[in-house]
Amino acid sequence: MLSSGRAALSGAAASPAGGESLVVGLGVDLVEIDRVARALARWGDRFVDKLMDPAEARRLPAEAPARAHAVALAIAGKEAASKALGTGWSRGVRWRDVVVELAEPAAGEPRVRLLARAADVARAKGSDGSTVTRLETRGGLALGEVWLLGAGAPR
Repeated sequence: MLSSGRAALSGAAASPAGGESLVVGLGVDLVEIDRVARALARWGDRFVDKLMDPAEARRLPAEAPARAHAVALAIAGKEAASKALGTGWSRGVRWRDVVVELAEPAAGEPRVRLLARAADVARAKGSDGSTVTRLETRGGLALGEVWLLGAGAPR
């Protein structure tokens, strides 16, 4: 496992009106960028193929330093999302069930999409799969934070 983060708060927060929950899960993760660079150097595309579907992998930069940075951010986002779901990589949730769309600087915020079993788990928690996602780097670390929003939460 490449991440060094721990499971974060995962639970429900009541809405101000006392109706549906605004946040039904929260996950945070840290990933060492150098560790991802070493894995890419050793395993190459096999490493990426295990974590990402072909469309997600095609959006990665080709050059080594930028590619390691982007993969580390994606891993941090995927790990944080799995923690927000409360499953980690169990109960049928797979790496490819969580798609991280990294944002270009002018394009806005990064986005996490939940597919297959991850989407089923989100629905069971009272979410339509909408998230608030924050991905950033600090020093040699990639940080991922994912808030899984309740179905009634404002967007």
